[in-house]
Amino acid sequence: MDELVENFEKSLFDDSKDIIGDYLEIGIDSIIDEGILKEIPIVKTIVGVLKVGKNVHDRNLLKQTLVFINEFNRNEIRQDKIEEYKKRIENDPKKCEDELGRIILLLNNFIDREKSIMLSKVFKDYVGQLLNWNDFCEYSEIINRLFIQDFSFLQEIYLGRISDTTNRSDIYKVERLNSLGIIGMTFKSSTISTINGVMSNRQDSYLTMNNNGKKFMNIVMK
Repeated sequence: MDELVENFEKSLFDDSKDIIGDYLEIGIDSIIDEGILKEIPIVKTIVGVLKVGKNVHDRNLLKQTLVFINEFNRNEIRQDKIEEYKKRIENDPKKCEDELGRIILLLNNFIDREKSIMLSKVFKDYVGQLLNWNDFCEYSEIINRLFIQDFSFLQEIYLGRISDTTNRSDIYKVERLNSLGIIGMTFKSSTISTINGVMSNRQDSYLTMNNNGKKFMNIVMK
């Protein structure tokens, strides 16, 4: 098994994980330069093997990984489900490589820590057997493709505060979110009169959160 994946697995379930949250806010430089959290296997691996101190890309991987682990261990998964998952991946190295390796690749691609938090919430529901693996892959891809600047707009749709695009200048956000398969759009044409009394047609779009989108938002907004 790849060393990075193996130590990621150890770090997810290691007792030392409890101290991560206390140090996340001090910055990656302090974690690297002062050797903080070096007892956590994934930190030692990224700092040592990938020479993170000189590589912006790998520094970001370290940050996103720690954010993911910190969110994962907020005690929201039944312990018996955690133990079941640990047993499954320990007995099947390929499964461990495929699943945890996929997460590392995603974290390596993220820039915004909010995405790592979302991904961790989705993974927690997978470990807790509230989602199957196909669900996890679908939602993780939504997170990967999501423009983080669009998330507040998505929240407004989810909460029912935005239902149409009339007179909106940010219709491009609707088009991006619609491409993710989590919102639906219906179009309605209306006839309006201009100042000079000339009649013209206008097409408005009305927004709904589809079932897939509702399920996704229920998870990431916990």
